[in-house]
Amino acid sequence: MSDLAVCVFDLDHTLVNSPLDLRAVGREMEAFVRGRGIALPERDLRWTGAELLAVVRREAAHLEPEIMGIPVAHERRAMTETVLEPFAVEAVSALKQLGFATAIWTNNDRVVADFVLDRFGLLPFLDLIVTRDDVSNLKPDPDGLRVVRTRWPEAARIVVVGDSWVDGAAAHAGGVPFIAYRDDAAELERRGVTPAARITSLLDLPAALG
Repeated sequence: MSDLAVCVFDLDHTLVNSPLDLRAVGREMEAFVRGRGIALPERDLRWTGAELLAVVRREAAHLEPEIMGIPVAHERRAMTETVLEPFAVEAVSALKQLGFATAIWTNNDRVVADFVLDRFGLLPFLDLIVTRDDVSNLKPDPDGLRVVRTRWPEAARIVVVGDSWVDGAAAHAGGVPFIAYRDDAAELERRGVTPAARITSLLDLPAALG
């Protein structure tokens, strides 16, 4: 029986911090969808970019390249202003020393992920990088875990670490625990996401992982 454990990190606002405003991206994408005459059901919770992309793929697939230009433009502007989260390198390095396999799972594309991970010297501590270029559906869909499990089919344990409800919802949907880092507790509760643990410093991650 394998005892391999895999720690899967979100990127933005988990290992790095960027000025990327996902709410603004979502608002712009929603305006694009409505402006193209695509009906969106009324609801209280805001639409995420991933949800809006799914609607476009279902209702007007020919518009996908155009709508994806919105997050790409925001991400390219933000990536050069990204800073490293406190103790990110130390945390990932510590997990490697403890025998964990490590992965990134981000809704960003490969260009952004490679740029920031290389810039901050995180690449040597990561075994796998899963971006939106590698999945069929974005978080909160759990498809990224399919990629992780393909890499490590023998893994006895997989844990997701992230700051957002979409990370937690994706982890839950994929049947793995979620550790919330500096999360918005009210938003997680609204979305029905219950973390296995909460941390406010990445230095606390090894203890949270047990």
